[in-house]
Amino acid sequence: MWDDGHSGKVPKTQIGAYGQGKKPVSPQRYYDLSLRKNEVQTFWDQPSPALNKKFNYTEVTASTENVKEFIAHFMEFGLAFLNNTPHQTGDILKILDTLEVGPYWDNMFGTVSRVSFMNDPSNQAFNNQHLDLHTDMPYYTQTPSAYFFHCLANELDGGESYWADTFSAIREIRDTRPDYYELLTTVSVPFRQYATGWHMAGSYPTVELMNGNLYRVRDCVFVIDTFQMIRDHPADVRERWWEAYNHLRRLVTSPDRAIQVKLESGDLVLIDNWRVQHARNAFTVNKESQGKHRAMEVVYVEWNHVQNRLLRNDAQTKPLVST
Repeated sequence: MWDDGHSGKVPKTQIGAYGQGKKPVSPQRYYDLSLRKNEVQTFWDQPSPALNKKFNYTEVTASTENVKEFIAHFMEFGLAFLNNTPHQTGDILKILDTLEVGPYWDNMFGTVSRVSFMNDPSNQAFNNQHLDLHTDMPYYTQTPSAYFFHCLANELDGGESYWADTFSAIREIRDTRPDYYELLTTVSVPFRQYATGWHMAGSYPTVELMNGNLYRVRDCVFVIDTFQMIRDHPADVRERWWEAYNHLRRLVTSPDRAIQVKLESGDLVLIDNWRVQHARNAFTVNKESQGKHRAMEVVYVEWNHVQNRLLRNDAQTKPLVST
């Protein structure tokens, strides 16, 4: 009974707590992972058997629970490997449809971005040189979160992919250099990206927090607008920020912290672009490599759409109603 005299029924348990009828609630672990709570994430500073776990596409897609465990692993470690997927051009969209993690995140590079060698690349990703650790598109207001990286072919010498957990490095900085941590979480860094028909810009701290949790990282030195930074910050702030940032980069790029894999056709890697940085070793393109290929396809998905796949109860799915 309420103070104004009306009465109502309140569920005693979580069963039935959302909408009409009995609806099982997702495990608390799934919920906490989907909200990016650090207490349930596993930060890593070296490879481990758990981190290196390889999921099989046929097994994952055999049941909803297997799909959810694959997504939960991705949200816990920031990285998940899926093997033996279909690997013809465009199959990545069929894979995502089968996993039911759409809709996709459109961006300046299109829905599907193909990453392969070009003689005249407009982006460092398309040449054959070493590509250092970074997160993608930090200039976007909402940077892409779930990053699906699909290997179609990887026949050239070199070209190994590797990844590092930025959250692990930032936690170390928080514990050992709180002055650096303060700078990385408060000083806005201007980013700018030019491409044919595009001019993108934004300014944000390197590390974003949410309810006390490490939430999102923006780190792509290739697109830091150093000239704009001179306009935005006095010299003493810039000097101290670069000192803190270079310390972060030394930690993140330490070879001992990385997991490195030579991807094969049919391998798909799901990366938390708000947390885990990705990179590529140089690969050889010469007369001897004619007829060999290195081709990857990339699709981004909004975090909440992946979260939906983890939390939703398929047995009670209803048609969408716009609000």
